[in-house]
Parts: sequence; structure tokens; C-alpha cells
Amino acid sequence: LGIMVMGNFDEHRPTTEALAALDSFVADQMRRHRLSVGRVYTHQELKPTACPGRNLQRYMLATRARSGRLARA
Repeated sequence: LGIMVMGNFDEHRPTTEALAALDSFVADQMRRHRLSVGRVYTHQELKPTACPGRNLQRYMLATRARSGRLARA
């Protein structure tokens, strides 16, 4: 399952609303497909690319961390 968030997240930060929607959607998909947070990756973790941009990548690392929203989903 690939999820795309529109924006240039090397230059901008995703909005709070976009991050909340992303966390909610990913958490729903994790439950639906019975996946642990350890199976959630960003594009640059799978292939050499700048996607999803440094600001969204930083957020994804935090939300998947032990105290992050997705880790608690």
C-alpha cells in the first residue's frame, strides 16, 4: 500500500491537519491489515530518493518511535 502526501516537504512542513489525517489513515490500515508499526516505511527507506522530504521524514521517524502516535496505534 502506497500513501502519498502532496507537498514539497524539503521546503515546507506538513500541516497539523495533514499529519493527523495521515496518522489516522495509517493506523486504520495497520489494524485492517494486521501490521505492526515496524512494517511501516517511507519511500526513502525503501529506495534512494528524497521522498518524502526531510520534514515529513523527520515526522515519520517520530510518529513510529516508541512514544509516537503510530507506535501506540
